[in-house]
Amino acid sequence: MRSSLVPASTTIVVGLLVVACASTTTASPNTTPASGRASTGASPTPSPTAGPTGATTASPTLPPLPATASLPVRGSAGGIGVLTAPGPGGTVYVAIPRPDGSVLALLDRSGRPRPGWPITVEDSTACGLLLPVDDGSVRIVCHGTDLPQPDDPSQVRAFAFDAGGVPLAGWPVLLPFGWPAGFVGYMVGDELMHFSEQRLTVDPDSGAVSYEAWLTSVAAGGTIGSGARVARDETACCAERWAVGPDGVAYGTVQNYGDSPEAPKSSELLAVGFAGAGAGFPIAIDGLASEPSFDAAGRIHITANDGPDRRARTLVFDTNGQAVLGGSDELGISASDECSAIEGSCEVPAAPLVGPDGTAFVIDNFPGTTVVGLSPSGQVMAGWPYRTQRGPSGSYCCPDDTDPVVNWASPAIGRDNVLFLLHAAATESVGGSIVAVGLDGRVRPGWPVELKRPGAQFWSAVVGSDGTAYAVAIEPESGDTSSASILAIAPDSTVRYTTTIIDP
Repeated sequence: MRSSLVPASTTIVVGLLVVACASTTTASPNTTPASGRASTGASPTPSPTAGPTGATTASPTLPPLPATASLPVRGSAGGIGVLTAPGPGGTVYVAIPRPDGSVLALLDRSGRPRPGWPITVEDSTACGLLLPVDDGSVRIVCHGTDLPQPDDPSQVRAFAFDAGGVPLAGWPVLLPFGWPAGFVGYMVGDELMHFSEQRLTVDPDSGAVSYEAWLTSVAAGGTIGSGARVARDETACCAERWAVGPDGVAYGTVQNYGDSPEAPKSSELLAVGFAGAGAGFPIAIDGLASEPSFDAAGRIHITANDGPDRRARTLVFDTNGQAVLGGSDELGISASDECSAIEGSCEVPAAPLVGPDGTAFVIDNFPGTTVVGLSPSGQVMAGWPYRTQRGPSGSYCCPDDTDPVVNWASPAIGRDNVLFLLHAAATESVGGSIVAVGLDGRVRPGWPVELKRPGAQFWSAVVGSDGTAYAVAIEPESGDTSSASILAIAPDSTVRYTTTIIDP
C-alpha cells in the first residue's frame, strides 16, 4: 500500500527500468528506450599502461594490474553486492564483483565511463570497501583469488588507482586478518586505516574466544604500518560490530545476549587506536547496542534496544568515552536491523543514520517503516516520526552461503540531511521505490521514484555532494536472471540518467 504521505499524483513511475514521467524526467544520451535499460555507448577508452606496483615494506611482490574491462558486465545480478561511492564533480564509482577480477568503473555526469575506465581489479573477487580520496584517487579493498589461503575470506588486498584508472605506485598491498570484523576501514586524509582481528583460542566447552585486534595503516605510497595489538576476550564468538571513525580509531560494540532469552542483555563499546586500547573505554551499555555511526566532529552515535519489547534509544559519546548531548530517551520503536545466522542477532538494532551536524535518524522496518528524526541535541524534530506501510526492499546477500545474511536495503542521508529510503513494491504489478524525506518529516515534492517492472527493486543508494542520489536498481530478466542499473536522481526527483552495469 502506498504511504499516506505520498499522493499518487506525485509518484514518478520508472520503467521498464527508467521511463519516467515526461514532465519531470529528461532522458540521458545513453538511455536505450527500447529495452528500458541503458548501455554505455562506445567502448571505453583504454587507460595508459599501468604504472609500477609491488611490495611495500610489509607486503609481498604482487603482479601488475591490467586495466581492461567493459560495461555492462555480462551475467546475472542476483545474489551479488554492487558497491557505489560518490566521486568528484558529479561522478560515481561502481564496483562489481567477478570471480576473475572485480570490475571498477567511474561514471561521469551523463552516466558514461570516464576515460581510462572501467578497469579490472585483478586478483580480487568481491570487494567490501570503496573509498574515494580528496585528490581524485580511490582505494578499494577486496577478497583475493590467489592468496595463500584462497578459501579464507579474512585475506584481503587494498588497491589504489588515480583519477584515470592507473594503479598508484606501491599498490596493491596485502592486508592482515580481518575476520570476523570483515571490511572495516576509513580514509583519514590520504591514509587508509583498516581494522583487523585475529582469533587466537576458542574454549570448546564454553565457546569463549580470545582475540587480538589492531589497526593497519596504508600511506598514499603503499607503505604499511601496524598498530599495537589489543588482546581481548569474549564469552561467545562473533557478537560484535565495528566501524572506523574520522579520527582513525576503530570503535566496536560487543553484545552479551545473556544465558537465556529472558536474561538481561548488555553491550560494551570498545575503542582500538593505532597506539592500542582507547582511554576511557570500554563503556558498559544496557541492552543490545548497534554498530557505531559518526558525525563530522567524530562523535560516536549508538542505538540501543532495551528490554523484551526492544524499545530503542540513542547514546552519543565523544572520543574520550564521555557521554555528550545528543542522546535520546526511549523512542517508542524497535530499530530493527539485518539478521545473521547467530542466534539473537535480529535483536541488535540498526545504527542511527547520522548527518555531519549530528542530526540522526532511527529507523524501524517492521511492520512497514517508521523513522524518528532527532536534532543534534537528541530531541525529536517537528513533523516526525515518518510512517509508511511499505517496508524496506528485500534481502539479496549471499544465497549460496551456508550462513546467509538477511540484508535489507540501506537508507542514505544526503545534503541538508535529506533522508532517502528504499521501499518494497506497493503492489505486485510494480517495482520498488526510493523516497526523499526532508527535515520536516515530509516527502519532498516529486518523490517517490518508483520502478515500473514487477519484481524490480532498489538495492542501495549513495548521495553526492550536490544532492544527487545514485541508486542501484535490480530488475528480473528471462531465464531466472536479473540485470542491474545505476540511476542518477536529482534532488527534484528528475532521473538524470540510467546506466546498465550488469546484463545477462
